[in-house]
Amino acid sequence: MKFHPAALMLLVWTGCIAVFLILPFQLEGRNMTLYGFSVMALFITTFCLGALSASRPQKQRPQVSGQAIDFRLADRVLIAAAVIAGLASIMDIQGHNVLDLAEAYQARSDRAGALLAGSESASSVWFQIAFLTYPAGYIYLIREIAFRPKPVLWRVGAFGLLPVVLTSLAMGGRAPLFYALLMLVFGYLLRKRVFPELDQSRAGPAARSPARAFHLGPGSKAGIGFAGLIAALYFVQVFFARADVVGGVETMFGVAEIGWGVSFNGPTSDLYYSLLGPDGTYLVFIFAWYLVQGLIMSNAIFTDYDGPMMLGSYGVDLVSALVRRLNGEFIADGFAVLLQMNTYGFLPSAFGSLFVDFKFFGLVPCLIWGWLAGKVYSEIKRGQDPRWLLFGPFITLGIFFSLINTPIGFSNGLVTHLWLVAAFLLARVRPPQRARPATQRWSRPR
Repeated sequence: MKFHPAALMLLVWTGCIAVFLILPFQLEGRNMTLYGFSVMALFITTFCLGALSASRPQKQRPQVSGQAIDFRLADRVLIAAAVIAGLASIMDIQGHNVLDLAEAYQARSDRAGALLAGSESASSVWFQIAFLTYPAGYIYLIREIAFRPKPVLWRVGAFGLLPVVLTSLAMGGRAPLFYALLMLVFGYLLRKRVFPELDQSRAGPAARSPARAFHLGPGSKAGIGFAGLIAALYFVQVFFARADVVGGVETMFGVAEIGWGVSFNGPTSDLYYSLLGPDGTYLVFIFAWYLVQGLIMSNAIFTDYDGPMMLGSYGVDLVSALVRRLNGEFIADGFAVLLQMNTYGFLPSAFGSLFVDFKFFGLVPCLIWGWLAGKVYSEIKRGQDPRWLLFGPFITLGIFFSLINTPIGFSNGLVTHLWLVAAFLLARVRPPQRARPATQRWSRPR
């Protein structure tokens, strides 16, 4: 972790505000209040205080020499979960045209309508099994790429990417796939911390270690670039499919203005239209909308939300599913208030989500979140237990995606973090005196 969690949180939200002010966003029928900004500042300050109470910014200390992690038991559990998730997803998508993006968009809309009504989910038991197991793939991506001296690429695909891709197709969503791609990037970056000999400036004789033997050749880089291009094209096609449902890009701008309460008609909008055309401008708008949406919606929530505390059923998928079975009317009543405010179905940010679920009591979990992030930062910087490095990518992304939801609310985050904690506890640190030779460190011998 390069930045202290408090500093990173401030950077993320400063960047969000900068994007909102620089791009030609214009509110239509919405107002942002000073009170709303004050409550947002209170939540961000609370997170920062929690993080600073756990640790102060500090330099990285060297890792204890000779330590090794035994991932054998963790690998078995994660691989089993990935296989179960893949098989369950295949069973769930049978008979469905999962490549029809318009159909997938309609299915997501139907699920949102069922949630608004507080009715029970119509998902199959296979989908439910996949939903509980596919996040293990995220952890396996970090484990395989960052902690194995020579990652096995077919394992990366079979036990890391495949369960996530199949579940994404079953869900008709993009967030799991996007999250997995980020894990690929973070896993590769984390290798330099796990294997310091990868740093050219300190390579010396250690450069001959097995970790050094793993590098991306031209073919591998081209393959990764091609996969990234395919993912980007998929996201673009999803956005255009959404526009086609309502009549095209121009109509979609009208939908955003009337239904979302935001347009792209600010002072510099003509420049974007002239340089990029309607389609290119639409892509800039829709991608940037995901960055600034939480800023706008949370301000409205802080200012006007007077519904009940939803006690986690707003921000956490599993809690929502449970409460829908026990008391669907409670869900419907809370979401009805959000619908009336024109904030239902939009991204509320982590802090808006906490406010809907707990009102100002949400400052307590916000403080705990900050403390946990600071604790992970401190343990990583101390360099005493290399297992803490597993948490690094998830803490960093959790702070970045605070623009959307809490770490346990974004992209099935609660289940993801449960698998992460399980992997941490199942892994074992071998002390230096019992450490294996360098050829076997950080990985089960092959």
